[in-house]
Amino acid sequence: MKERAQTSAVNPWLMLILVSIPVFIGALDLTIVSAFLPEIIVRLELPPQMVINDAAWVVTGYLLAYTISLTFMGRVSDLVGRRAAFIACLIIFMIGSFVVAEVDPQGRQGIAGWLYNFIFRLQGVRPEGGNIALITIIIGRIIQALGAGAIVPVSLALVGDLFPAHRRAQPLGMIGAIDTLGWVLGHLYGGVMVKFFADHAAGFEALFRQIGLSWDAPDWRALFWLNLPISLIALVAVLWALRSVPQERAHGRFDWLGALLISGTLISLVVGLGAKLEISSATANFSELGGLPSYALPVLALGGLMLAGFIFVELRKADPLFDLHVFARRNLAAGAATNLFVGFCLMIGLVSVPIMVNIRAEDVNALADAALKVGILLSALTIPMALAAVPG
Repeated sequence: MKERAQTSAVNPWLMLILVSIPVFIGALDLTIVSAFLPEIIVRLELPPQMVINDAAWVVTGYLLAYTISLTFMGRVSDLVGRRAAFIACLIIFMIGSFVVAEVDPQGRQGIAGWLYNFIFRLQGVRPEGGNIALITIIIGRIIQALGAGAIVPVSLALVGDLFPAHRRAQPLGMIGAIDTLGWVLGHLYGGVMVKFFADHAAGFEALFRQIGLSWDAPDWRALFWLNLPISLIALVAVLWALRSVPQERAHGRFDWLGALLISGTLISLVVGLGAKLEISSATANFSELGGLPSYALPVLALGGLMLAGFIFVELRKADPLFDLHVFARRNLAAGAATNLFVGFCLMIGLVSVPIMVNIRAEDVNALADAALKVGILLSALTIPMALAAVPG
């Protein structure tokens, strides 16, 4: 990749601050739902013990799409320009946030209502409204993540362009620290806000009536509405800041085959390892869970084949998605492997534990209390991580 630092009137530190805002919000949404996912299930009037596996895709779908987007958007920004890529990422994230924020729990209005009518016309049978709402939320979360995950590599590339080579380490490290700070604090933010909305529901309704609005009290959906004005402000600010910055584009072609293979590998891994388990109201520990379905091992095997194909293709491409030769450096390979396993262990605690802790709760008020408790308990793990990320 060509080394360069673009000279312009824009202050590179100001640009770092501006791009850090959507990076933080996107990372925050990685884990924000984990604290109140059971409340979503109750709000949609779905039995928690029967649909917890399907509802977990609200979290898993975001993580998967976020990771897939991370893998190739840096290269896309090389080819189309940083500004165009960054704007597209933010708009995609805002569209996904809107889809989740406006969802109707009964699945009869808005985008969920359109999906409800489409399935009804297609199958001739009225679907369950709560299930349609859940599907709509999952779709919105995936759209969100495709934008949020792409923001990180594009921001890194943009900041790298604006700083000279000898000064890039600190700003690039700050982007990584802000990304880490967002996802480790997401569950606490989600738990605190949901508890706040539940405790002050009557006050919000009274306030809305006083100003002539017939709105209901805010709930978890308000967290996604908040994404829109913040992202819009960041979008306008970045457009203004980059108005005089020349947008260089790299030569070469996009590695579509590599992108498809790595995406297929990640999807197969998630579907195979997250294959549906039987969870009932009597389930108290993992030894009582049912076995994996028959499709799990073939899907994992397919993922292994696609990973092997990805490595084969990338080592022979003139313009690879990843330059795998960098892993010949022992220190880099060891650090990447360590980061992989540490991240795997952390996500067990940050995503799975809140779901399992709340699986028996069925009352909305109890779930709001549980969301706050989960956020506080996990903070013993995540706050030290967030503090250590800044000097690291």
